Amino acid sequence: MAGEKEVYEIGLQPDQMAFIRSAKEKYNIVDESKTFRAVVDYLISNPDVHDDVFGKRRCLRCE
Repeated sequence: MAGEKEVYEIGLQPDQMAFIRSAKEKYNIVDESKTFRAVVDYLISNPDVHDDVFGKRRCLRCE
């Protein structure tokens, strides 16, 4: 457990949490929190993907 961590509450859809849990299991990550931090760390370390991730409107739950 490197570094101090703060606890935040975030809202995720069931399929989003299933994705986090799936990655946790597949890659033998200690917990869901660490799995989510890995995603955020990747985004921080790779600003070249920000437009792909944040610049496109995605609406997986729109009707």
